[in-house]
Amino acid sequence: MAKEKKWEIKGLKKNSSYCTSANAILKTRFEYLFDTIEEYFRTLDPESLHNIRIALRRVRYNMELFIDCFNRNKFFTIYRKVKDLQDLSGVVRDLDVYKLNSEKLKSEEQLDIDNFILNSIEKKRKSYEDNLKLELMKFKHNKSVKNFYKILSFKKEVKK
Repeated sequence: MAKEKKWEIKGLKKNSSYCTSANAILKTRFEYLFDTIEEYFRTLDPESLHNIRIALRRVRYNMELFIDCFNRNKFFTIYRKVKDLQDLSGVVRDLDVYKLNSEKLKSEEQLDIDNFILNSIEKKRKSYEDNLKLELMKFKHNKSVKNFYKILSFKKEVKK
C-alpha cells in the first residue's frame, strides 16, 4: 500500500469547483480505504484494524462535507454502509484494547482476573471480528459501492 500523507489528494486542483474537488477527495479516500481493507485481510493484525478505522472515518467525514454534490439516495446508501463499518470496527477494536488492558492488569498488577473472563472477551471479539470481515468483503464487492466509486472516477462534476 502506497504511503501517502493524509492531506495529499490526487487530482485536486486549486481552482476546481466544489463538486469536482469532492470527486477527487472522495476518490482518494475510497482508494485508501480499499487498500487498507486488503492490508487488513493480509495481516489481520490490530494495526491494520486501526488503519481501517482511520480510513473509514476519513471517508465518512469527507462524505458528510460533500453530500450536496451527489444524488441523496445513492449517497446515503453508501454513507450508511461506511457508518456501520466504522461502528463495527470500533467494537472489535474496543474489545482488543479491553482484553489487552485486562491481561496487562493481570500480569503487572497481579490482579486475579479469571481466564474465563479473558476467554469470554476473546470469544466475543472473535465473533465481532468475523462479522467485520464478512461486512468488509460485502462492502468491497457491493454493486452500489462500485458504482459510487465509478462516479468519483469521472473528472466532470456530478450533481444529480
